[in-house]
Amino acid sequence: MSPAGRVKERTRLDPRIVDDKLAGLYHKGQDRIWNGKEYLQECLDKHGGINIRSNSVEALHNIFMIILWGELAAWKISASLAMEIEDDSARMAATAQAHDEARHFYVMKDYLELLNGNTAKEDLNKHADRFLSYIQGANHISKKLLGMQMMVEPLALTLFRIVREKDVDPVLSDLLIMFERDEARHVAFGMLHLPSVLREMTMAQRVDLWIWQFRGYMKQFQILYSLEESFEQLGIRPRRVYEAARKKQLNAINLMADEMGIQYPFIDAMMRISDARYELGTASEDRPYLQRIRRATEKVLA
Repeated sequence: MSPAGRVKERTRLDPRIVDDKLAGLYHKGQDRIWNGKEYLQECLDKHGGINIRSNSVEALHNIFMIILWGELAAWKISASLAMEIEDDSARMAATAQAHDEARHFYVMKDYLELLNGNTAKEDLNKHADRFLSYIQGANHISKKLLGMQMMVEPLALTLFRIVREKDVDPVLSDLLIMFERDEARHVAFGMLHLPSVLREMTMAQRVDLWIWQFRGYMKQFQILYSLEESFEQLGIRPRRVYEAARKKQLNAINLMADEMGIQYPFIDAMMRISDARYELGTASEDRPYLQRIRRATEKVLA
């Protein structure tokens, strides 16, 4: 059985343990608060300012404008979850995330203004704008949790890790270490609380969620396609970004399914279709279209 289809072999966590873990996310967040403006200045002093090749500025800006406005979307969603969620411990975790996302937003805004002085939303990638609007417009707590914690956050963590490993700019690399530390707690929030939300949903609501999730994955592809040139400008293989993001998202979903003690429905089929869609749409590799069709077909039938 593929990793996507695995079924949990242990009993799910006791609700009291989940409750403690959720409250723990809030307390960890409080213990690890960092001053964004002070830390950014420390990084600038340490490295003598932003140090990046002039022909890479636009590419880096294109990628991290998506991060900037993604942080704002996450800030708004986590704040709304703190109001909508009834469970006190989960509400605490959502409140802590809102605090983190506010810091991430202003720090990234300050960094991008130093990079090239432009953070206007009008210059945000149109595909990213549509995707983030799709997540923000979710009409149920389950969609907000799944969209932000299981889709947006894993993609952001993927970009953080790959750009940091490339060390495109030492100042940004140091900033992303702090971002990654915070975002890991946010993914944990989704994995811990979403199972209890799903257990209370009707089958019709779950089916609606799965359809919504699939549509969201398709929208994510448009973002990756549109950034292929920017990735290549930074020496990053676009396929690596896709595969790393896919792995993180699948891992988050499987961990959540483990907590529920179930096999997450349709995930194998969803991932096969996603892989096929990527093969058809990617323009970053010099392959004839017929060869891409053949590879896409192989992905669906795998």
